[in-house]
Amino acid sequence: MDNRVAAVIVAAGSGRRMGTDIPKQLLPYGESTVLGTTVSRFAESGLVDEIIIVSPEDGSLDGEYMRIADAVRLGVPGYEGAIRITRGGAERGDSVRSGLSAAAESASGLGMSTEDVIVLIHDAARPGVDADIIRSSIEALESARAAVAAIPSTDSVRVIDDGPGQKLCSNSDFPLKPLLTYPIMNSNVIERWKVYNVQTPQTFRLSDIQRAYEIAGMEGYRGTDDASVAEHAGIKAAIIPGSISNKKITYIEDISMTTRVGTGYDVHKLVPDRALILCGTPVPYEKGLLGHSDADVAAHALMDALLGAAGLGDIGRHFPDNDDTYKDADSMVLLARVRDMLKEAGTSAINNVDVTIIAQAPRLSPYNDQMKHNIADTLGIPESSVNIKATTEEGLGFTGRGEGIAAIATCAIEGRFIQ
Repeated sequence: MDNRVAAVIVAAGSGRRMGTDIPKQLLPYGESTVLGTTVSRFAESGLVDEIIIVSPEDGSLDGEYMRIADAVRLGVPGYEGAIRITRGGAERGDSVRSGLSAAAESASGLGMSTEDVIVLIHDAARPGVDADIIRSSIEALESARAAVAAIPSTDSVRVIDDGPGQKLCSNSDFPLKPLLTYPIMNSNVIERWKVYNVQTPQTFRLSDIQRAYEIAGMEGYRGTDDASVAEHAGIKAAIIPGSISNKKITYIEDISMTTRVGTGYDVHKLVPDRALILCGTPVPYEKGLLGHSDADVAAHALMDALLGAAGLGDIGRHFPDNDDTYKDADSMVLLARVRDMLKEAGTSAINNVDVTIIAQAPRLSPYNDQMKHNIADTLGIPESSVNIKATTEEGLGFTGRGEGIAAIATCAIEGRFIQ
């Protein structure tokens, strides 16, 4: 088909339902952000001549979006199309119209008619779009005036009879969610094979969808999506196969869990007249470890590993040794603080931790079980997820000479990391 193809990526919303301070289009996703991944999918397809990102009306994210656009240009070999930023409006329809106007402006600059431009309108929050969906959407316009990606419903579907005075609850996002006692169902069953879940992209001739939005504006019509606006103007859309992977990210649960690994290392000097504490366990010995806190070298290494896995820096940043607040502090209390920091950063589970203590003396194996118990209890994980081991350096180095004790820790954590 001898047409120009433009992708309008609508990214002007705030994503309030995510419950995060960060707009959902900027949340981490894959090796980039939600928006970065979405834009990359269109660039990688090799099927679009221009990508138009619609940013918030106030311009607050223009700079971030430009950085994302630059990263896509550098990261997608062979992509020679333009990536533009245009500002949207207060409502989604306003933002779509802004994107369509930008596509029309590009076409005009090339001396092309909007009839010869195919435009794919896509939600930034659908980073799972793939080249097959994009290709099928474009090819569908060989025999149709519009195309909509959709998948068959896999759930049973009911229409609730919400008559006068029968308001189930006030939550418009999920009407049944807040109810403790659900009402008896009074609903009509819809045959599942007749139901499709509509996705994006939704694909049109630029001339058609601009005219449809003009009609909608004049008649005060607000559709649920671009296809409904087109249908209101008499343009029928063909359904093309979407994908389960092309789901819309709406709630925090829609962000995939990821696993991260962290490592930590610490060393403290052995001196007289100090208690030797390792993983919260007092170990009888003629010397102890020197430090601002209780100098629990094993706990410190573990804290650094956990903070590193969550991208939260190190213990020096959070518990500086020039702050009297942490003078002689119990490192297990600090470890509990680190655990709470991880939860705030999106960690849902600490999968396992492994600590190696490097000391020529004393012999530590009699205290292994207690150390393991202390770590598991503080982190709130099973003891089977904790491994503590000790080794020597055969008389070599500062640990071999009994001048100090070192510790190495590794950990694996799982969660949705959105900080």
